[in-house]
Amino acid sequence: MTDLGHPPEAIGLLAALALGVKVLGPPVWGRLADRGSRYRVIVLTYLATAIASTVFLFGSSLYLLLFTAVIYSFFHAGPLSLVEATTLEVVTKHNGDYGRIRLWGSWGFILFSFGLGPITDYWGLGLIPYTLVALLFAGYLITIFLPKGDPKPTQISTSDRKLFNRADVRWFYLTALLMQFSHGAYYGFMSIYMENSGYSKTVIGLLWSVGVFSEVIFMHHSGPILARFGLSAIITGSLVLATIRWGIYSVTLFWPLLIIGQILHAATFGAFHVAAVKRVFEMAPHASRGTAQAWYSALSFGVGGGFGLLLSGYLFERIGAEALFAIMACAAGLGVVVSIRSAKYFSDKTQLRKHHG
Repeated sequence: MTDLGHPPEAIGLLAALALGVKVLGPPVWGRLADRGSRYRVIVLTYLATAIASTVFLFGSSLYLLLFTAVIYSFFHAGPLSLVEATTLEVVTKHNGDYGRIRLWGSWGFILFSFGLGPITDYWGLGLIPYTLVALLFAGYLITIFLPKGDPKPTQISTSDRKLFNRADVRWFYLTALLMQFSHGAYYGFMSIYMENSGYSKTVIGLLWSVGVFSEVIFMHHSGPILARFGLSAIITGSLVLATIRWGIYSVTLFWPLLIIGQILHAATFGAFHVAAVKRVFEMAPHASRGTAQAWYSALSFGVGGGFGLLLSGYLFERIGAEALFAIMACAAGLGVVVSIRSAKYFSDKTQLRKHHG
């Protein structure tokens, strides 16, 4: 967006709005999916997302971008969380590995990044909106062939209020919120921070790739790792490593430490997300899996990520990147404390089974 003449505050506002709308979207789509057909909600919201993305083709003014981001994000929040619930049902039924399914999303990001770079160098940034629209319509066609998940249970789905009356749910969601909040500076301004520190765009692209490749490697081996250490240890350990990662960025971008920080993306996103999605799947009653996954998306990526990006956009030029990443490190450190508290509710596997009953 800086190439379009928009300031950092606008970047933070746009990204925060896009993520903040996810606070509204997922609970709506999750409730509809649990009360009706999850498959139908996934297909229709993906189609609506693709249609909404076409508005990006009509200009790059800030108001148009803000309007489109809100509409796009509202519908896009539907398939994201609901596909997670369906995927976990399918892999659990067939003794599969969720991480090895999820890593295909990371491979898609890598191919998109590497493939789009040379193309935009030749054709210009104006190609990006057209590519986005084409990929979304292709994604909609793919959703038609998705498995429908487990048969709909006979019991009534748990109400949102009853779900949040559980202390284990509240503490876990707060843990996820703090983790995504701490990523605000990274997702919003890490590239600008590196460019201001003298790194070329080519090197910046390679460094981002290091993070994503590390994420893919973890996800490929996530099954045995989760079985060995357990979800609570992985979630808490990921927050500890996030604290270290943001702490590194708050002090230096010296390239060996920067590479180490990027490798830690395997933990701060890859390990945390895989463990968190599985935790939601375990703690949610069968009839409310869509709703529970939707609230995870809303509170972590929506509230946490949205406020993290909004604060980062406001503070980036006012206090500098170093101080901003120090704040993110403190947020992740607070997440460690909350995660330890949350883990007490999940130490006994029989308690998890009791919640399902």
